[in-house]
Amino acid sequence: MELIDQLKLIINDTVSAMDLLDTGYATVVSTSPLIFKIQATQLEVMEPVAAMVDNLRYRAVTVQGETVVINPGLKVGDKVLLLKVNAGQDYIAISKV
Repeated sequence: MELIDQLKLIINDTVSAMDLLDTGYATVVSTSPLIFKIQATQLEVMEPVAAMVDNLRYRAVTVQGETVVINPGLKVGDKVLLLKVNAGQDYIAISKV
């Protein structure tokens, strides 16, 4: 292996280890407590480290005596887009994908 190839490998490994990605994908493992499994690292994070925005929460209203579901919320197995905050100390689900 040439020196340039070795340097490329070292640089790629270093950048990967720095975990610079601010967004990523995860799968919902549990909704109560909220647990996500991050796709890139296979790390499972749970509340309070894992959170979600209000537009992902279950929402229903009663109209003329009938319950209408506005948003079904997250279910186990759903894929979500995560935002990494506080240098990876917290994760927020911002959207279903």
